[in-house]
Amino acid sequence: MKKGFILLVLFVSVFLFSACQQEVEFDFNKGELVVGLECAYAPFNWTEDDSTASNHPIFETNTFAEGYDIQIAKLVAEELELTLIIKKMEWGALIENLKEGSIDLIIAGMSPTADRKLSIDFTNPYYESTHVVLIKEDSSYVNAKTFADFSGANVVGQQGTVYDDLAKQLSEKGGAIYQNALDTVPLIIFAMQSGAIDATILEEPVAISTVAQHSEFTYVTLETTFEIAEEDRVVSIGVRKVDTALRDAVNNALAKITNEMRTTLMNQAIDHSPEGE
Repeated sequence: MKKGFILLVLFVSVFLFSACQQEVEFDFNKGELVVGLECAYAPFNWTEDDSTASNHPIFETNTFAEGYDIQIAKLVAEELELTLIIKKMEWGALIENLKEGSIDLIIAGMSPTADRKLSIDFTNPYYESTHVVLIKEDSSYVNAKTFADFSGANVVGQQGTVYDDLAKQLSEKGGAIYQNALDTVPLIIFAMQSGAIDATILEEPVAISTVAQHSEFTYVTLETTFEIAEEDRVVSIGVRKVDTALRDAVNNALAKITNEMRTTLMNQAIDHSPEGE
């Protein structure tokens, strides 16, 4: 009797755990589309204090989100005839918040890597870019063209991103000194300003934005190419695996945004990126 009772309790516990883990499908009738991002990754996204014609309120704050991701989110929400809600959260919390249902999409300059695809699905890409090496303008590496030219340089990438993988490549193939990844790009910029770090790897739009904001920086495009999967060259919108209908609807919306429009939106985002992001 006791053994049977224990088995019953275990069965119920497993059932309840599975129920709690089950993803909730997106309800188009709710009239809202909740998008999560960190709002600290210019020119893809950043935070502003004042309302403008192009930025968007951040949920439960007195601040506003702006950038390329925001413009894409607005176009997608408009096409789906849904009210856009922007939630600001830490980069590392985005996927779990998506799976738990507190956000419906991740539009945050995120690459659809194989590891992330184990947890969530992705739409078609909404941007593709190359990767460059950011350095100080007075750096001894300013004329670098190959990995070997960074021998002895202290290099770091952003944690949980392809930037960290590429920093390791610069170390393994060029003799750079790999440093433990940092949480955000602004933290990396601060470390470089303090002299603790010599170089980092960024997508070119992010590097352009950084150089525009901080005159002491520049970047180099290497003749030696990074080994990088196609999935790491693009950014896509994260969606729950259960939400195939939402994914298809977002893909249809993205298909209506021409390459010319995407280029224009990114150039505008680079031009308007704020100081300090």
